[in-house]
Amino acid sequence: MLDFNEAAITVLVSLSGWWVITTYLKKRNIKKRIANKQKECTTSLSKLEGYIKENGLSRKKQEDILKLKFMDLHTRIQRGQLKSEDVLKAYQAKAIEKNKNLNFIVEPVWEAIPLAAVCDLEKKKGLLHGVPVSIKENYFMKGYESTGGMSPLLDKPAKEDGVLVKVLKHQGAVPFVRTNIPQSMMTFECSNPIYGTTVNPHNLKRGPGGSSGGEACILGAEASILGWGSDIGGSLRIPSSFCGTCSLKPTAGRLSLKACEELDGGRVQTLIRPTPGPMGRDVDTVVMGMKAVLCPKHFELDPDVPPLPFNTEVYESDRKLRIGYYTNDGYVQCIPGVERAVHEAKAALEKMGHTLVPFEVPNVEKMFGEFFSKACFGDGGQHFLDLMDNDMVDSSIQLLYYVYKLPSFMQTMLSYIASFIAKDRILGLQMRSMQGVKCVRDWWALAGQIETYRKEFLSQWKSKNLDAIVCPTMPFVAPPTGTVKYLIGGVTYTTLYNVLNYPAGCVPVTKVTAVDQKNMENYPNKTGTEKFIRKYFSSDTGGLPVTVQCVALPYQEELALRVMKELETGLEQQRK
Repeated sequence: MLDFNEAAITVLVSLSGWWVITTYLKKRNIKKRIANKQKECTTSLSKLEGYIKENGLSRKKQEDILKLKFMDLHTRIQRGQLKSEDVLKAYQAKAIEKNKNLNFIVEPVWEAIPLAAVCDLEKKKGLLHGVPVSIKENYFMKGYESTGGMSPLLDKPAKEDGVLVKVLKHQGAVPFVRTNIPQSMMTFECSNPIYGTTVNPHNLKRGPGGSSGGEACILGAEASILGWGSDIGGSLRIPSSFCGTCSLKPTAGRLSLKACEELDGGRVQTLIRPTPGPMGRDVDTVVMGMKAVLCPKHFELDPDVPPLPFNTEVYESDRKLRIGYYTNDGYVQCIPGVERAVHEAKAALEKMGHTLVPFEVPNVEKMFGEFFSKACFGDGGQHFLDLMDNDMVDSSIQLLYYVYKLPSFMQTMLSYIASFIAKDRILGLQMRSMQGVKCVRDWWALAGQIETYRKEFLSQWKSKNLDAIVCPTMPFVAPPTGTVKYLIGGVTYTTLYNVLNYPAGCVPVTKVTAVDQKNMENYPNKTGTEKFIRKYFSSDTGGLPVTVQCVALPYQEELALRVMKELETGLEQQRK
């Protein structure tokens, strides 16, 4: 008969064995589910490639279509000078070709082929009639999974299209590919265990940004002409900046939030809301995207959306504007190429007759370190852990995952240690804020603090009598793949306008030069973030795109777009 100690050891060994076996079986099932999806996507892409080889266009016809800018393509389709099927085939072929090195496609949308055929038969044409559109993976599309790069959400296809996909189809658009995202969409890397890593179209060693990274990459590679992504902290603007494309983060609420996985989940907390938004290779594309979706069908499908059609009068106005600008938000200093881009944007707008005045961002430490981080992680990361505990953890978010697995007292202790070592006060505050709130009273207090900050910012805006602001999108350009976890502080430039809920657009201005790289010798070298920026951006950045943000007050998307368009026009005139 076993004595007590022997019995205890036997039970302990049995429990350990049971844990090892169940953990092994769980991981095996996860890997199997992921492998099945990868095989499905690979097969679908191969099948489409075979279809294009058999039914594709001649090289010349394909090139003639692909070289057209959005408005030229749009006009020719509307006039019947181009067939929707031909345009679709041209972009399918280009996307398949570019995807081999860049990996921006999650899977092709097979319904695009019959949809384009129907477009060619219809006499009534919507605003996006026959235009191929790429869609971020998290958008709900009937029959497809919206996983956010997380395997627990596989095998759960949407039962119907999300509101914006319905509106796009109503306007004649042809969704033709779904594009890659980072796992959990809580980083500006673009990597996940299901679909792999997307790289930058301008430098294969660097990332395209996130979370709409696949969208920005396919547009930057000129393998799509109009795309749709989403944004809660910069997920439209950051990848657009890194890939040299345009995008618009609208005021949250201007477009339907009933669009995709991230947005549906984001409705649980309403202090800082996500929003879908258009992406393109020029401002005209983004403008047409907004015009198309701000239509009666949209307002009918989602009564929560205010019925505000696109205000052409504001967009086409020639009134001279008073525009604020800044090159430093008070936290992470911009690299020389980004500072130069803001000054070039300022000069171009001044040459067009606008008045530019300096602006200072108030209290960025509280804005990001407390308000943004605590609102977006109000549950202390529990929802994130619930999903990730049943998934393979991508290397891009391993640090976040393992910190969240620590007891809260250890997280707090680690935040002070990290803040001391990195000489970065905001880093520690952010880590503590990501533990969330303890009770409803704390949540109410946070809501009040955010509202007070919004009033303070607006008061400063009005004291300068501003119409808009021009500022950096990010303090640096595309970082090397896998390094984002060391550069999180850079997102203060984008998260600001999510906290404020101001519309903000991104437009390319210039590219990094040899002089910019040389001037990195003078970049600060005190904090941990500054040391990493010096390490990753002092070389191998030549030719990378640099953008700026154009910002307006809530529900004034048309004004933000007007500034973007005038800046784009002014820069083109300067180059001539």
